[in-house]
Amino acid sequence: MPSSTIKIFIFAAVIGIFGFLFYSQRNIGQSFQTISGKIGNFTALNVDGGKTSYQKEKGKATLIVLSASWCPACMSEIPMLKNLYREFEGTDFRILMVNEDENLKVAARFKKKYELPWTMIHWNYDLMNILGNPGVIPVSYLVDEQDSIVQIHTGIFDEKELTKSIRKILK
Repeated sequence: MPSSTIKIFIFAAVIGIFGFLFYSQRNIGQSFQTISGKIGNFTALNVDGGKTSYQKEKGKATLIVLSASWCPACMSEIPMLKNLYREFEGTDFRILMVNEDENLKVAARFKKKYELPWTMIHWNYDLMNILGNPGVIPVSYLVDEQDSIVQIHTGIFDEKELTKSIRKILK
C-alpha cells in the first residue's frame, strides 16, 4: 500500500474507534430508565437461601452493587468492596449485591468462591425496574437512610470518593 493509503486507513480507524467510544458512553447514560431519587422496597431470593427484601437488608448507608461472575470489571471491584466492608464493619453501612448470573446456583458458587461476607441476592425484573434497568454492569447505588440515592456509579467506582460519601452519610 502507498503511504497515503496507509495514512487514510489509520485515520479512518482512529475516527471509527472514537466514534464507537462516544456512542458507547452516550448509550450508557441513556440505558437507564428514569428512576426516582429513591429506592423502593423490593424482594429477591438470597443466594444463601430464602427470600429477603431491601427494607430488611438496608442500613443507614447502603451500597447496592449490580455484579456478575462473568464480568471482568465486576471482579476487579471485589477487593475494593471487601475494603469498604472491613472499614465500615460494625457501623450501620451495608453492601447489598445484586447478582446477575444466569441462575441462583451460579450466584451461590460465586459468593462462596470469593468469600463475600455481605448479602447477595439474585436479580429479578421487579428489582431491576426499581433500579432503572441500567443495561450495564458494574453499577452501584449509594443510598442513605431515607432510601434516597446519593450517588450512582457506572463502571468501576472510585474507592476514596465512595469512602468519603459513606462517612458523610454515617455522621
